[in-house]
Amino acid sequence: MSATERHSSATRLGFTVIEVSLALTVLLAASILLTQFLVASSQQRKLADQRRLALEELSNRLERVMAAKWEDVNVAAIEGQEFSPAVQENLPAAKLLASITDEPGGSTSGKRVRLEISWEQHGQRVSPIRLTGWKFPHREVLP
Repeated sequence: MSATERHSSATRLGFTVIEVSLALTVLLAASILLTQFLVASSQQRKLADQRRLALEELSNRLERVMAAKWEDVNVAAIEGQEFSPAVQENLPAAKLLASITDEPGGSTSGKRVRLEISWEQHGQRVSPIRLTGWKFPHREVLP
């Protein structure tokens, strides 16, 4: 093998090592970006599941309020109920706030019931989920 052939062979070998190094660098960067995407996606899915669970809890509570007797609709009764086991397990430091305001309306006066639930994620309170309903006294219909 002549000196020219050896020089040419060494140049190609060096070029190949540079190509491989560059390809590995690109692959490493792509895998880091993919990992970050998967982590962010997982966190967003968890938050979406928590929000769905919070909305279900509020919906169930509001449904119980609507089924309750007129006299039994008060803040203490609503906030005094325990959270469902799913909420206790998946919504850390969950907090429920209820407010009831009288809605004047002549012969159809009612109560506006507003429920709000919030919880903590990564040490910060999540934006609360709110649900509002109106309760009217039951009136008998005469034939």
